Amino acid sequence: MNTHRAVARFLAKEEKTELKSERVELGIIDDLKKDIQNAKNELKGAENLHKAAEKDNDVLNKYIGEKADIETKLNKASKERNSTVKFAKETIKDTKALLTKSKKTAQSIKKQIEDLGLSQKVIAPELKEIENIEQKLKSLNFGFLDDLPF
Repeated sequence: MNTHRAVARFLAKEEKTELKSERVELGIIDDLKKDIQNAKNELKGAENLHKAAEKDNDVLNKYIGEKADIETKLNKASKERNSTVKFAKETIKDTKALLTKSKKTAQSIKKQIEDLGLSQKVIAPELKEIENIEQKLKSLNFGFLDDLPF
């Protein structure tokens, strides 16, 4: 009977050892399953972030295109403004030259009228018009465009 007990104890120890190793193996498998599930969850998150990044990239590319269009329009408008201002300044210069000539002519006529003893009322409307032109020219100020290269 002692032998029988000894064998039973021996077998019980072997079974316990096998159960312990099976529990360890099951624990490792459970850990593996958890790791795989966590990896799947992380993958879903990564996929969502990838989709979001693609959308953000599309929006960014759209804005880059719009920026290029705006820059093209801005450059065109700037060139047109510069051209217009340049032409306006040339026109003002020509107008001032004509005004200077008109003033000299008016002074000459005024002197001739005085020499003849006639009234200056004859030339008064023209003198008034010369004054008006001078005042309007003075009001044409391109100071807001001082940064232009011409």
